[in-house]
Amino acid sequence: MTGAPGVRPAPRAAPGRPAKVAHVVLSLNVGGLERVVLRLLDRMARDRFAPVVCALQEPGALAEELARLGVPLVVLSRKPGLDPGLPLRLSAWLRREGIALVHTHNPGPHLYGALAAGLLRAAALPGGGGPRVIHTKHGRNYPKQKRKVLVNRLAAALTDRVVAVSDDARAVALEVEHVDPAKVVTILNGVDTDVFRPGDAGAARARLGVPASGYHVGCVARLSPEKDHATLLDAFARLRATRPDAHLTLIGDGPRRPALEAQAARLGLGGAVTFTGTRGDVAELLPAFDVFALASLTEGISLTLIEAAAAGLPIVATRVGGNPEIVVDGETGMLVPPGAPETLAGALEAVAVREDRAEMGLRGRARVMERFGIDRMARAYEDLYDEVLGR
Repeated sequence: MTGAPGVRPAPRAAPGRPAKVAHVVLSLNVGGLERVVLRLLDRMARDRFAPVVCALQEPGALAEELARLGVPLVVLSRKPGLDPGLPLRLSAWLRREGIALVHTHNPGPHLYGALAAGLLRAAALPGGGGPRVIHTKHGRNYPKQKRKVLVNRLAAALTDRVVAVSDDARAVALEVEHVDPAKVVTILNGVDTDVFRPGDAGAARARLGVPASGYHVGCVARLSPEKDHATLLDAFARLRATRPDAHLTLIGDGPRRPALEAQAARLGLGGAVTFTGTRGDVAELLPAFDVFALASLTEGISLTLIEAAAAGLPIVATRVGGNPEIVVDGETGMLVPPGAPETLAGALEAVAVREDRAEMGLRGRARVMERFGIDRMARAYEDLYDEVLGR
């Protein structure tokens, strides 16, 4: 790749030395984006690339994983609101570290990372260069908010490649943000299917402390408004009216937890709903469920859906964002409109009575192994890094 017109190529790493790659994030708090970053760091060829993480807010709960991976972390605390000095501080750090490639994740880091790299390229002496920029678009990023769309468009203009994690995210980049089509590539998120796989339901239920029998509905998601657990709780209350042995387990934490716990109590669900909080053993817990449910109002491409499918679970999810790219309606699960508890309850009941419920889950796992493998994702990013760096 030659990059944008008039921009010098990045300096190549010295022979035998890996190129330094800075992953710029807000933090490494618990979430799908952050887990994708960690998995990419884990699988990246260290003889070719030397990664470092730069957090613009705080380390986050998952930052301790970096020590296990042997990846350095630096925190450049962003001031509240727009921080005009941050690109300068970030560019100075990039220069000191000799960063060849800046890989940003989501809008804020994209803007600051692209500006910082642009400053270094503008200041480079003739025959020099500056870091290249790759941005991963992990979701839709508010396509109806004009100001945010314009910011994303500006950052993309200073970026060598924009990676969409789904066909839906790609469509937003091209049709809403009007990113140059030559810059946009699609790399699907990946999971380790040796870790996320079918397992012993009884052992998983014992681990969770939930009933050994009954119809188990599970959800793994941050307890935040866009995940719309309120609709899932309403749907589950309807399901309980016809299937009193049903149990719902919500894995995750977030600002909506107190309200959701109060809602469950108002609905009379009592011991039928378990809030586990954040768990680090999700792969061991997924086999507890008979069906995985996700009621999100918006998604990029949900990592938890891919993990659930890899675990061999049939899925009931909303038809939003990249969800239809994971769930084949009627074949590996069912898709429903967002914000429709009655329809969601009907789909959960429909899966419960399907004789091929187990086969639905296995078809979903086969689809993940074909399209969403973690090694496939890592190799695609490595090839893209080489292309952008001109190696």
